[in-house]
Amino acid sequence: MRNKDKVSFLSADHLEEQAASRLREAEQLPPGEARQHALKNAAQLRTYAEMKRLMIPDRATYPAKLNAKAKG
Repeated sequence: MRNKDKVSFLSADHLEEQAASRLREAEQLPPGEARQHALKNAAQLRTYAEMKRLMIPDRATYPAKLNAKAKG
């Protein structure tokens, strides 16, 4: 039997938390390449979170929208 790594999908909120963590790390780093990398990574994580929010419908309103389409 093979060991397979489990793939985990992070929610938009978790991605935002990771971005905030990277920003805190960047603040502690001296100016230079490592700091720029941390800032770039934080920006990427924020972008991924925003894309995820745009692509995944809001759970609270999604069923209501489906019901409205089915009735109309």
